[in-house]
Amino acid sequence: MSSDKNLHDGGVTGPAPFPESESEVPVDEEVSDGRDIAEEIAASELSRDEVRRILYAILFMSDKPVSIGRLAQVFDDMDPDVLGMIMLELKENINRNADLPYQLVEVGGGYQLLTRPEFSRHIRKFFQLRKSNRLSKSLLETLAVIAYKQPVTRAEVEAIRGVSVSYAFDQLLEKKLIRVAGVSDLPGRPKLYRTTEEFLVTFGLNSIKDLPSLDEMKLYES
Repeated sequence: MSSDKNLHDGGVTGPAPFPESESEVPVDEEVSDGRDIAEEIAASELSRDEVRRILYAILFMSDKPVSIGRLAQVFDDMDPDVLGMIMLELKENINRNADLPYQLVEVGGGYQLLTRPEFSRHIRKFFQLRKSNRLSKSLLETLAVIAYKQPVTRAEVEAIRGVSVSYAFDQLLEKKLIRVAGVSDLPGRPKLYRTTEEFLVTFGLNSIKDLPSLDEMKLYES
């Protein structure tokens, strides 16, 4: 059997001929370990403007707040403090452009692009979100107790409200506004509950320290 026949049938056991031009290099051979070429570029080689545009793209695609710590993982050599400064520059650039229908805000312990408040009424009407997003008086009062007393047990909330809160708790858990956060040392080891990141986002808060007054929370009441 000739060497030409072996070559065409794949019978050659030695290395394949080296491609004559760069365009002939198979995609999966450009980087030996399978990683994308972009991942091989050190973050230090990126300009400040490039980092800012990458941050913008990530924020644009994310439907949740993104923390500086998580973003720093994208840039292997980037100091979080430096990244935070670039993020503030991006925030200033976006928010001063009144032609954009969104703004960059600090919420839920991170950054997120959100539509400007002046458009909220029309957006809610378009997506018919009012019914699903608004909370009944019962849910709102239960949520307020949890928010201001957390971590708290269901029995403690019932003692404060003077009524059963089983249905309210089920609804708030389903809406991901509260979560189980351990167990109490009280007899029976009842579950403790806290508010969630979704709670912060819903009420436009960056942290639990920014809790609104009870009057402000009533704005979310149906």
